[in-house]
Amino acid sequence: GIDPVRGSPASSHSTHPEAPVLVIQNLTKTYANGVRALDSVSLDIPRGMFGLLGPNGAGKSSLMRTLATLQEADSGTATFDDGNGGTLDVLRDKDAVRRQLGYLPQDFGVYPKVSALDLLEHFAVLKGLTDRKQRRETVDGLLRQVNLWDVRKRKLGGFSGGMRQRFGIAQALLGNPRLVIVDEPTAGLDPEERNR
Repeated sequence: GIDPVRGSPASSHSTHPEAPVLVIQNLTKTYANGVRALDSVSLDIPRGMFGLLGPNGAGKSSLMRTLATLQEADSGTATFDDGNGGTLDVLRDKDAVRRQLGYLPQDFGVYPKVSALDLLEHFAVLKGLTDRKQRRETVDGLLRQVNLWDVRKRKLGGFSGGMRQRFGIAQALLGNPRLVIVDEPTAGLDPEERNR
């Protein structure tokens, strides 16, 4: 099974538990080959960092793909605090959830003949960053943050696995998402980059 792990921010000293940002109830997913990846998973995920630990095949990626609106659940519910006092049904309000979501899958593919700068700009437009100046500031800032500024004009096909992973992290952070879902985010990263 999946074991939740909560990482507490250093600034959190409240003795009152915060309302969950994401509530998952009895989520179930069985694939066509008969594998039951999710078996009535229920979690209340608070604000902050939250990790899932478990062996291969435990359902971690299946849960993340479902929450990222990329696959359907067979049954159950998942609701997300919309930041305005309401909630979004993750399984039904997919477009609204996607506007507030950053997602980095375990295997992040790139267009090999496009530069990091051009592809991140393209993703930024798709994410709704239509103001050219704001988009450029955001893209430039993210490329600096993930330490790809010096290679921003290099084609992604020439990037190492770790560099592609950092590019994936940058695209997941576009649009200042309220919810970021990452699957194996440090895979392929050098030890010093894992801390960045």
